[in-house]
Amino acid sequence: PIATETPAALFELGSYRGVRDRLAGLTWGAEDLPASIGATSAREEDGRYTAPIEMARSLTLFAAHAAGVAAIDTVFPRIDAMDDLAAYVGRARRDGFTGMMAIHPVQVAAINAGFTPTQAEVDHARAVVDAFAANPGAGVLKLDGKMIDRPHLVQAQRVLAAI
Repeated sequence: PIATETPAALFELGSYRGVRDRLAGLTWGAEDLPASIGATSAREEDGRYTAPIEMARSLTLFAAHAAGVAAIDTVFPRIDAMDDLAAYVGRARRDGFTGMMAIHPVQVAAINAGFTPTQAEVDHARAVVDAFAANPGAGVLKLDGKMIDRPHLVQAQRVLAAI
């Protein structure tokens, strides 16, 4: 469901945990919410969301992960701005979203590409998993001169699950 079309909906985001077995994912809407609160815009001059709208985005992200379902980012409304779409998808993936809605079919390939791990990410994830497999009792390891621990292993497993 689109979880943030009204201000009241924001206060119910935690309730989705109780119905997770009937949910595939959770998304949010950046167009309805600003209108419902009387905001003149959802975005800053540079295209980024205003603070109240970014909060709704973040709360939806956390609610989806708390419910154990896919965190789906909202649409990117500028159909012909493919470079900007690619940058937006990159930020969405970086932030923890696992997918994104498309407003137009021309956007699907860019969205799919943006949520697909690169070969370098896959290689690194395999190295992290292999390092922990070779040292099953270790809590912290060194890989490529950097410290890695359980959160890095969890992230590596997510990357590998996405391929």
